[in-house]
Amino acid sequence: MGQKYASYDAVTRAITGYYDDAICSPPKDVQFVKLTAAQYREMLDGQGAGKQPGIDADGNLVLLDPPAPTGDALAELKRAERNAAITATDWIVARHQDELALGGAATLTADQYATLLAYRKTLRDLPDLAEWPGVDLPAVPEFVTAL
Repeated sequence: MGQKYASYDAVTRAITGYYDDAICSPPKDVQFVKLTAAQYREMLDGQGAGKQPGIDADGNLVLLDPPAPTGDALAELKRAERNAAITATDWIVARHQDELALGGAATLTADQYATLLAYRKTLRDLPDLAEWPGVDLPAVPEFVTAL
């Protein structure tokens, strides 16, 4: 096991990579600091816990909390959550339509199907709310979780 190094961006002071000279020394054209084995482990553990490793103005290693997500990022995450909830019920809608088209008995009652459609419409309408993206998704109808 060789000497460990952390390269960092000279402007942002964010750590950009780790090197072990037993494998590969850091490139000559990057800023870097030497790390003890304990510091190397601390940086990796901190990064694994969601922290952002960097170098402070005095050249000390630091683990920083990541910046809060922007409004656009929050909206994107909420939209993905909403889309997943809609997708999770696609098969139920398709099955119900297939059962009716084939003229057989439907698994869902007419009221359950109407409730399911209303649930999906509510999900689709969420981005139109003034509180978006700070809204909770509606509860999945109980009969859906029983299917």
